[in-house]
Amino acid sequence: MGTFQRVREEVKQRGLLSPGERVLVAVSGGPDSMCLLYCLWWLRRDYDLKLTIAHLDHGIRPDTEKDLEVVRWAADDLGLPLIHERWDVPAFAEERKLNLEEAARIVRREFLERAAKDVGATKIALGHTRTDLAETVLMHLLRGAGPGGLRGILFASPPYIRPLLCVSRTETQGFCREHDIPFVIDPTNLDTRYLRNAIRLELLPYLEKFAPDPEGALARSAELWAEAEESLEWAASEALGKARLDQETLSVKQLLELPKGLRGLVVRRMAAEVLGTDRGIDRVHIEQVLHILEKEEGLAMATLPKGLVVERWRDRLRFRLASPESGHPLPAGEWELPLEGEREIPELGWRFRLSLIPRPPDLRPPSRYVAYIDPRKIVPPLYVRTRRPGDRIRPLGFPKPKKLKDVLSAAGIHPDERDRVPLLCDKKGIIWAVGARLSEDYKVEEDATEVLLVEAERLR
Repeated sequence: MGTFQRVREEVKQRGLLSPGERVLVAVSGGPDSMCLLYCLWWLRRDYDLKLTIAHLDHGIRPDTEKDLEVVRWAADDLGLPLIHERWDVPAFAEERKLNLEEAARIVRREFLERAAKDVGATKIALGHTRTDLAETVLMHLLRGAGPGGLRGILFASPPYIRPLLCVSRTETQGFCREHDIPFVIDPTNLDTRYLRNAIRLELLPYLEKFAPDPEGALARSAELWAEAEESLEWAASEALGKARLDQETLSVKQLLELPKGLRGLVVRRMAAEVLGTDRGIDRVHIEQVLHILEKEEGLAMATLPKGLVVERWRDRLRFRLASPESGHPLPAGEWELPLEGEREIPELGWRFRLSLIPRPPDLRPPSRYVAYIDPRKIVPPLYVRTRRPGDRIRPLGFPKPKKLKDVLSAAGIHPDERDRVPLLCDKKGIIWAVGARLSEDYKVEEDATEVLLVEAERLR
């Protein structure tokens, strides 16, 4: 089966394209991207595609005019629109303190996604081949990657598609020569000081002594790793849902019941949620968190990159971003609340909603930030404050008052957070330590026909 036929079959089997789609094709002028462009051009009749060419000059080499000439030739030959830009990637890398490869990747992604938005493209086609996939798997293997790294490059990671992952770089060059399609060879691709180039030019040919088709074998392994990773991601998502106590806290007990490998995936996923990305979170950081999970008492803490702090306190594993305000007490003062209505208190970072409702059949609140109170026991005014020396409360179900400090500790409130817990009070004392315990003195009695519903919400 020829190159185009294989690409056509792969696109159909994997559902990479849909009828009528507008596709942005990244074309550097090399054999891979030129092969990609012409394959998609021939596929346009199958899918009624609308193609636009995008070319980026990274400014790494001084002799890139030839690259643009070849891309222009293809655009004219096929009658397709062309978007092209030049960036000074070396200057960008120096400014951001990045290596050249990472800087080029960032610039390229920004250019392609902006260009796709400008032309209304729903897909961005990249010319990665099976050779690129094999190189990537070997690079990640040498760095000690897990399943996520060993799956290499995916055929689809929206909005990107990679229809050429089923063919080798040798085959894309053969395709271009067979159809008289010009292309350029980037001389930096021959520099074996770069690891990827050394793997392609030295390691892969050497592996042919031991396997007739190392690229194909590595590609098959990557496919199996991708399937394994998909299963693990599903399991991690399920486990995270069961272990989650709130937006930033996991149950230590639930985590310790998981196999260690799955436990690490759950920790990584939670860290990625808080940070917005898992980039920069390496195995050594996950191991730090797994280590503090084994602490049996007291406070244990791990500091991860990008200001992420993970704290274990009793059965709670909390993920938070370090900030100047974190751990500082809330401002002193009192903020009066209406018996019915809403009040937002920016100084405290909380909003309170209060309403008189008919007594519900079940007096168990749906969350620890909701309380049911007997309104007959309240001596107005109602107000919110933070804790003071000597504060005491009689927790629900207890015969005698206890120190507020002990009540907050028993509720699993982290020591650094206890001065930040809002206290709902009236003239008699503390009604509710928000998120912790309600006072026995204000519980709803059996003969109550209505209750005061109080809902507390953090301001974001």
